[in-house]
Amino acid sequence: MLSRTAEGLFWMSRYVERMDFMARLLDAGRRLDSLPRRDGIPLNEWTSIVVASGSSDTFPSDPKSADALSVCEHLIRDTSNPSSIVSCIDAARFNAKAVRTSLTAEVWEAINQTQAELKQDLANGLDRKHLTQFLDKVRSRTILIGGAITETMLRNDRHGFVQLGKWFERADSTARLLDVKYHILLPRVSDVGGGLDYLQWLQILRAANSAGAFRQIYGRNLDAEGVVDLLVLNSDSPRSLRTALSHVYGEILTLASDHDHRHRDLVHRLRANYTQLMDLSVPDIFAEGLHEWLTKFIVELNGTAIETANVFGFGAKEVSESL
Repeated sequence: MLSRTAEGLFWMSRYVERMDFMARLLDAGRRLDSLPRRDGIPLNEWTSIVVASGSSDTFPSDPKSADALSVCEHLIRDTSNPSSIVSCIDAARFNAKAVRTSLTAEVWEAINQTQAELKQDLANGLDRKHLTQFLDKVRSRTILIGGAITETMLRNDRHGFVQLGKWFERADSTARLLDVKYHILLPRVSDVGGGLDYLQWLQILRAANSAGAFRQIYGRNLDAEGVVDLLVLNSDSPRSLRTALSHVYGEILTLASDHDHRHRDLVHRLRANYTQLMDLSVPDIFAEGLHEWLTKFIVELNGTAIETANVFGFGAKEVSESL
């Protein structure tokens, strides 16, 4: 396969997944914003959303002054932000168009129609009612695109690069969503394990569509340890870091050539990273510090994504041109 085709498929998939993540992140902010305030003390949930989205540098003002309106505008339709929902669907369509002959008609139509519908919806404004409907639609359209990929694409190298982009982005997104909780600082140590702490973790789980999964798997009251186990270490969770790394390793193992030493080295490093994650426990993560561990994970993951792109010959430069 041409490296140019691999690049287009990889980034098309990453942008679709990132679009879904931005919708989930904003949904988390909306839910957290509705929680009761404690003794009149303001929470910084919208600042945390900006930080977790990786948009601190592009946010038009000091992130500490972020509010619902400014964050939603920046993360949904600000074309100067390469990670906004509009920028993501534009970039996904741009990449899909560049590799259209490698996609099925169903995948292309799902992406093309999604761009058209989302832009039409944004013309209606984003009051509280429309915001909720819009975010729900973004997530449902992402599922539709994923279903078209699963049901219509041959299981060959093209499908492999699509999956690789998806799972790299999914791992990064889950780690960032978990880290939102760190940035919502609890003023008192006594609040940890209290009612507000519980509600904040619940909103994070709901944003990840994992609240029901928590009840099914653990059968106990929600706690930080259970949330981290579900979204980091549980191999049955489709949104966990362990699941994502398992797919990344599996796809690269399939795509790699035994005759290329760079491919072999990459496979060995990924196997070591995945094995290390499998041997990890929740107490190990909290002993290091959840925020510190997530930050290190995100940095290492993105370094691996860059190395993967370079090994397969297309570099890691993102395509964000709007059409």
